[in-house]
Amino acid sequence: MDIKFYNQPKDTRIYDILSQRLKEDFNKVWICAGFVKDSAIDMLLPDIEIARKNNTIIECIFGLDNKNTSKDMLLKLLNTGCKIRYHLNDDDSKFETRAYLFERDAGDSYIYISGSKFSEGGLTDNMALIQEVSYNQSEKKEFNKARVVLESGFTDEDFEYLSEEKLIELARSGEILARITERKIPSISELYNGGNTEVGVNEYNDEDTKTDYKALVDKDIDIAFEDSESVIVQHSFGEEIEQQLKKKSKTEDKVTSKILSQEKEADFDAMTTLIIPISKANLKSDEIKLPTAVTTLMNKFFGYPDDFHAVPNEKGEIKETKEIELEIFENVGKKTLESCKGQLVVSPKFLSIKSDSLKDFEMDGEDIYRIIKNDSNKYRCEIIKNESSEHQVWSDFCTVSVKGYSKKIGVM
Repeated sequence: MDIKFYNQPKDTRIYDILSQRLKEDFNKVWICAGFVKDSAIDMLLPDIEIARKNNTIIECIFGLDNKNTSKDMLLKLLNTGCKIRYHLNDDDSKFETRAYLFERDAGDSYIYISGSKFSEGGLTDNMALIQEVSYNQSEKKEFNKARVVLESGFTDEDFEYLSEEKLIELARSGEILARITERKIPSISELYNGGNTEVGVNEYNDEDTKTDYKALVDKDIDIAFEDSESVIVQHSFGEEIEQQLKKKSKTEDKVTSKILSQEKEADFDAMTTLIIPISKANLKSDEIKLPTAVTTLMNKFFGYPDDFHAVPNEKGEIKETKEIELEIFENVGKKTLESCKGQLVVSPKFLSIKSDSLKDFEMDGEDIYRIIKNDSNKYRCEIIKNESSEHQVWSDFCTVSVKGYSKKIGVM
């Protein structure tokens, strides 16, 4: 038995180790990870598919919650033929083991233990210690002892095998994330001629692009459809652009929850713009409060929780914060402030955008706010005034209901 230690990312990365081992010839692999993020599964999925084609049995033991793991990504993993046992993490009980076992009936076997999260950053660039324990063929009994100790912690009382039916049930009950996999609204490039704001008119319509903007939704997301009409949009930079906005007559019934197809995946992780009406109660002179549900739906948009730091406030309460650079724009007066200092603050009830520069703008409870992500720490906040012609246009994009918020939001 040989034991080695590596510093990530200086010496190697756990992703590189796992990727290489999954391509090799092993009889069985265990992937044990609490707090599973979609980004980690997505990174390893091609290598897992190779391992499955080589007839390697793969068993995943996961801790799941409704902030990090989506139904769509778990369905992809199930479709490779992997077995998944899961524990639902909550405040009272969390599964936090991060270990990876590679077993050969004839040849060397390996166990890797890492302190890093099962996320893209945790697998690649975040600093962590990696322990490798290798066993040659004559030490197979020692490997089996270690495996038995590990598996003894996965009791039937705490862990359950995941089926497709159970996966759908977990998504519908809100225990894990449900993703939108077909967008109802056009992307920014479609809306503004590929992002070229010098062009005044964008001849966008569904027939030209052959795009069907039906939205399939899960649990907390309701979509209303309205009839087609042509409107004139005053672009926030001052141009007028003619848009064919697809609207269909509103249905009386809510859209039925459906299994989201993985072939047309375009979930919230890919979105770069949040369109949201803010009630007057959620506005302060230096703060815009968003419902915390958007933190869950658009965790990559905000970089949550990886980019946030826990900070105690003056009352001793712990809040999670992220320093950002903010550009603020108001569409009626065409007032712009660039490179303002700001913060994203997550509390139990709200995700707040805070900046002293917001005091220079008049904010009203009837306005719409477009939050645009330009970079990992750079955001643009556009205040779309209620009296402007743009207001109704962006209102039409607010078709997504979120849990615990009375107003509908839009994502692009």
